[in-house]
Amino acid sequence: MRLASAPVSWGVWEKTIGRDDLVPPALLLETMRRLGYSATELGPPGYFSTKLLERYNMALVGGFAPLRFEDDAQFRKDVKTWLDPVIDVLQATGSSGPVVLAGGELDGPHEPPGRTYFERVRRAVDRCRSRGVPVVFHHHTGTYVESPAEIEALLEHTDVGICYDTGHALVGGGEPIDVARICRDRIEHVHLKDVDLAILARLHGGDLSLDEAWVAGIFCPFGEGGVDFDAVLSELDGFAGWTVLEQDRVAVTTDDLDAVAAVEASNLELIQRKES
Repeated sequence: MRLASAPVSWGVWEKTIGRDDLVPPALLLETMRRLGYSATELGPPGYFSTKLLERYNMALVGGFAPLRFEDDAQFRKDVKTWLDPVIDVLQATGSSGPVVLAGGELDGPHEPPGRTYFERVRRAVDRCRSRGVPVVFHHHTGTYVESPAEIEALLEHTDVGICYDTGHALVGGGEPIDVARICRDRIEHVHLKDVDLAILARLHGGDLSLDEAWVAGIFCPFGEGGVDFDAVLSELDGFAGWTVLEQDRVAVTTDDLDAVAAVEASNLELIQRKES
């Protein structure tokens, strides 16, 4: 397995844009390197510069791009503010990693994705491919493509590869092993997460909103939650793409960094041990 880290594990992602207390990018790359990582995903556009990635000899293996496919005006805006900047960096670094598309998060229940939704997904996919950049689609909690049935609809109506995510498979209403089997022939990128089942029950029971669940730590240290990593890794045997270890955190300050690094080291060690 080719293992990578991601800024989201260190509290840097779309939910924390604009905060002035995030871990500085150079310090984060130093910390990733200290843990033994030589590859990372991009994080929000503008956080990691190409020069900084080069300075730390850190391979770029993908860039997350959330797009509001359900609304044409918002979709066009997100293409300019998220998708195009991610494509630019992947091109500039010569990365073989993909643009990781996902839908925008919704407030509450939603109807199944319709024809125009998948049409915009195809437009985003074509935009990446036309510039020679690989692209995958990430099934994601709280979006139009989160449940097994919605993932199957995406597979039917598009030809895009899949970013398979163990955590979002479980939080989105499926079982990680079942979602892996649904997507198996289309998986081109992998995110590994674990899920706190007590917090998940509160989310599904309506006691917590999705944002509150993230703050509460729904994505927990590996081995402490409900994801069967042995079964998942067995199902993914032979997968040759990048596997990104993620434990989404809403924010991490410099003062928190050592404690978070200790957990991330444990997450990495667990996966390396299971892989061997």
